[in-house]
Amino acid sequence: MVKFRDAASAFRTLNGLICVYKPPTVSVKQVQHTIITNLCRDLNALPDRPQEKRVEIVGATNEPMTVKLVPNYADDPLVCGPRYIREDFKCSWSTYLGLFSSGVLLLGINEGTSLTYHVNVARPTRAYKVHGQLGKATDTYFWNGKTIEKSMYKHVTREKMDRVVAHIQAAHQKTMYELAGVDMNSQTMYELASQGLIRPTNSKIPVLYGIKCVHFDSPNFTLEIQAVNEYDKYLWTLVHDLGVQLKTSAYCTGVQCIRQGKFNLEMSLLRKHWQLEHIVDNMDKCRQLLEENEKLLRPESAVLSL
Repeated sequence: MVKFRDAASAFRTLNGLICVYKPPTVSVKQVQHTIITNLCRDLNALPDRPQEKRVEIVGATNEPMTVKLVPNYADDPLVCGPRYIREDFKCSWSTYLGLFSSGVLLLGINEGTSLTYHVNVARPTRAYKVHGQLGKATDTYFWNGKTIEKSMYKHVTREKMDRVVAHIQAAHQKTMYELAGVDMNSQTMYELASQGLIRPTNSKIPVLYGIKCVHFDSPNFTLEIQAVNEYDKYLWTLVHDLGVQLKTSAYCTGVQCIRQGKFNLEMSLLRKHWQLEHIVDNMDKCRQLLEENEKLLRPESAVLSL
């Protein structure tokens, strides 16, 4: 863990990307506010630069006067306030996570805000664990919505779940290639697919690359989804549509982002670690990861012109 001798040297290191774990029911803006507030607190607790002095001339005017340096109270933190405040920091996120979603969240601090922009433009795939429950449907497709339907689910087995999930994945992949406007069996399509993941130029169009059921304990189940341009309500809708295809109903009970590009849960900071030393250490790990994987900011991919 990095130790700092003064606040100035610590502040100069706070330029980069960090990976944190966003808890559910905590907004991204609240995560930003908490991290910046903690950084200000920790920086102000470190030894600061010496207090400025002012020149004072004392003595009678008709006699030799004395010149001396005395503390300048205008530079005292008790008078002018803390050395570091929230306005001294810039903070931005690469990809937004909804209020009820949790998991990996990339934040850029100060000069690191440019890195979050490049990550957002590169649009690396994100992996999710989406939890759902059979037997009920809500008006929002999420657990906090109003119940609008209840149905039987005893006929749903793991085999049926896997079969429908595989069908959904195949349908999404077929649609992805059809949007390219190229014949599926042509050489052009092969060359397009060999360039890498196919990403749409429009960042508002979700593209699903993979979906599978990783846990099934009726009525509860968990899906692992890999996608780009996704958002929380889109994932909720997938769970609802899955229930319809299984001839029952389903709603989403939780969404957890487990990976974004090469950033995973193992390197994300928990809320108890949102402190200066841990943030600087995590920033250094993220910097090394970006240096070792240059394609994170410039991925090789084919682009659909939609």
